[in-house]
Amino acid sequence: MVENNIRFSRADQLTQHLKERCRKLGIGEKFLSVRQIMDEFNVSQITVKQAMERLCESGVLEAQERRGYFVRHAPRYGKIACLIPAEISNLRWEFPGLLLRETSAAGFEQIIVDMPSNAAGIAMLPELKADAILFMPYGHEPITPDQLNRMMAQPVPVVILYGTVRVEGCRYVDNDNEFCGMLAATHLLMNGHRKLAVLVSEPEVPLVRERIAGFLKCAEAYRLDIEVLNPHIRVGEHSPTKSGEFFRRYLEANPEPGFTGLFVLSELPAQEIARTAREYGLDIPEDFSLITLGRSSRESELDFTTINSRRDRVAHYAVRLVKEHFEQVKNAPTHYIITPEIHFGKTVKNINVPQLGKAGK
Repeated sequence: MVENNIRFSRADQLTQHLKERCRKLGIGEKFLSVRQIMDEFNVSQITVKQAMERLCESGVLEAQERRGYFVRHAPRYGKIACLIPAEISNLRWEFPGLLLRETSAAGFEQIIVDMPSNAAGIAMLPELKADAILFMPYGHEPITPDQLNRMMAQPVPVVILYGTVRVEGCRYVDNDNEFCGMLAATHLLMNGHRKLAVLVSEPEVPLVRERIAGFLKCAEAYRLDIEVLNPHIRVGEHSPTKSGEFFRRYLEANPEPGFTGLFVLSELPAQEIARTAREYGLDIPEDFSLITLGRSSRESELDFTTINSRRDRVAHYAVRLVKEHFEQVKNAPTHYIITPEIHFGKTVKNINVPQLGKAGK
């Protein structure tokens, strides 16, 4: 999870300015002295030291005793490293193959690195022997300003996948999260559903809030009845279990749900919702339709109707950002937002009433 309200310290900001200055110098050229930086940027010696230490740590600069700082040689490895959450199984088995197709076409080898946490992955960055890094964060873990600064301070381009970072110069590829919610509501509406509900099956991190907002905006625009079911799941809690427990209490109080179309924000909780519904004698999609985000996993009992994230497009545009960096494309974008698509599964029923002709006339 990358918060949208990132605030950098003076040392963070100075690090980025100095990194840009380094890019304009040749390999081995002498860099500014501490005193020159203090005078030019009007910052303290401590702030300069912090920034220079980060640039040396990430390999942008090299400190030579009694001589000062020099721009380091950046070796080319012909490789792109992708750090990926080790615990998201369906992503882990699918994404590397999609990425391999793109890296091979661009002339790179790929390295897949499993990371147990965002912090552990960021700590690995200086050790990776690659020309570029793709970083796919855990959605439930916050990335701090310091961690983001360390990523941006690397001597090679770093592209964040599935995270919108509204910070100048940061490269990222993300879904259009608000449109995901709008698409879910629109699909239910097109199938005749005018009483909708959304189950907030994940902690309310920025991307989750954006998806909810899109769903609600669409429902309100068409003046649909809308119900928000919120278990108030916290970071670290098991979302399928919490969602199932919440929905069980809901059905005990409402044996006949007040909605005909339900949007669940993630697939594993959606599976739990479907199981809970069966326990209470409800059938999907006969008693209510269900749409969710993600992809039906191989273990899923139902062919869910889903909003898909187009992982193939995420891989394509991530590698494209890397290519544009090395080809020095003028005015190249720093990010791409991917439009999702619908997988037409079997959990949404069309309840539109057919218009019958007037007989006998």
